[in-house]
Amino acid sequence: MKQLLFLIILFVSIHRASAQSTGLVTDSSTGKPLEGVSVYLNNTSKGTTTKKDGSYHLDIPTGIWQLVVSTIGYTTTIINLDATQSSATLHIRLRQSATELTAVTVEPYEKRGWAKYGKFFRDNFIGADINGASCTILNPEALRFHFYQRSNRLSVTAAEPLLIDNLALGYTLEYKLEEFVADWDTKITTWQGYPFFHEMQPKNKEKEEDWRRNRKLAYRGSMMHFMRSLYAGHLLREGFLVQREVVIPNPEKIRVKAIYRPEYQKKDEFPMDTLHYFWEVLRQPNDIQRNIPVPPDSIVVSQKLYFDGELLVTYGVNNRTDSFYTSGIRLLGTQPVTIEKNGNYYPAREIITTGRWGRSEKIGSLLPLDYYPPPPDPRYPGLN
Repeated sequence: MKQLLFLIILFVSIHRASAQSTGLVTDSSTGKPLEGVSVYLNNTSKGTTTKKDGSYHLDIPTGIWQLVVSTIGYTTTIINLDATQSSATLHIRLRQSATELTAVTVEPYEKRGWAKYGKFFRDNFIGADINGASCTILNPEALRFHFYQRSNRLSVTAAEPLLIDNLALGYTLEYKLEEFVADWDTKITTWQGYPFFHEMQPKNKEKEEDWRRNRKLAYRGSMMHFMRSLYAGHLLREGFLVQREVVIPNPEKIRVKAIYRPEYQKKDEFPMDTLHYFWEVLRQPNDIQRNIPVPPDSIVVSQKLYFDGELLVTYGVNNRTDSFYTSGIRLLGTQPVTIEKNGNYYPAREIITTGRWGRSEKIGSLLPLDYYPPPPDPRYPGLN
């Protein structure tokens, strides 16, 4: 009887842990079903393609997701899904996109764009670190480079989804690039798109272990790791410390001024080495910069991120990690950023990062939202 009860509970738990999305994809003008359309959860490895009759079936893990429906020649459709709610069969009508098919005639682009801007694009989109160096764009000819002299900005789009092999992490990435923008004046680079991860098949156990280790290293201290920890309220436990830089009166200078008043003090009251220290402190500025801790609940309200200025996020502040580095994070506009349990945050373009994240949060180190690190190695208990 106990076994039967356990099986019933297990079945109910599994049933509630995921949902299903079924639907039909057709042409909005003709009503004909569309075959081979990519249907996937944004920034995950969960996806499928439509059958000959335009139908699809997809399992949805627990959480809130963006369902991406995309194919060449049609405008990409995004649908928000909540796995905790039962959803009816979707009928998705895709509109033909003239701009995707005729980008050459609609707006001229740099014919030698890859030769001129390819390295800059790779370094700032794929990444210049070891993971980025292990990536190959399989169809660079799909990229369209536009430089606008009046605004001094570079814009990059793609006529079809980019296919990127990441040999460091073991993924082939199908990336629907909406736009990549680099502002030469502000030095700010942003991009927007919809990635879909395909698992590579390792040739041997050694390669499989390499990918497992590299994925864990890419995850530790990443934005995904930070957002998941922030959502769960476990920042310190996971090794993160959030601080804000403030300007305060120099306390040491105030202290020295209170005890060192040469016009009223006796000769030889202080030894010479103490006097030299006093003189050095008195040459310091009246105000100094200090980093003060920021309580997580002061920047997150109802799972929305609110803060002014720049925050400093240091990873590795407990003995469970063997890394230590600092990143800067600030909001680009006044619109709050929503964070979710799986580590997703949106709109992603509202966040600007510097420091470690400014260098590492590129496509070459991107992990799918359905990735979770394996159980800790007993030799390294901090790598959870």
